[in-house]
Amino acid sequence: MRWSTIRRRGRIGALLLALVVPACSAPAPGVIHYDVDACDSCRMTISDPSFAAQLVMRTGKVYRFDDPGCLLSFMASDHVRAADVHSAWLNDHAHPEALLPAGEAIFVVSNRIRAPMNGGLAAFRSRADAAALQSEAGGRIETWPQVRRGASS
Repeated sequence: MRWSTIRRRGRIGALLLALVVPACSAPAPGVIHYDVDACDSCRMTISDPSFAAQLVMRTGKVYRFDDPGCLLSFMASDHVRAADVHSAWLNDHAHPEALLPAGEAIFVVSNRIRAPMNGGLAAFRSRADAAALQSEAGGRIETWPQVRRGASS
């Protein structure tokens, strides 16, 4: 085989690899454009990063929410099948620039939390941050499975 043929095949192989590898990556949360994007549940403009949430589907489609309560309502509705959900993500209420997987979140549940849709939920990565809000707003601390059960009942 001639050297030019080997080089050409190598370039074609590298191009194919560059196209295939990104397609194999796992679905991930998207970007929320605050004061522009609308909540996929209530259609309200997402403006408060400390309450934002996302639902990532296995196909890579991302649903965006202005309130953890909207995320839970959307998941409990017939809009999506549970088997099609890849992951759920929430902004850390104390550090809104940080996303955390819903399963790792610690929630403060209180009717005194002024979330955009009055969902009464705030998500945290740190138990200390959650306890600080709980001392101000009252309520209780729950895990993701607990808030999911509460939303479906």
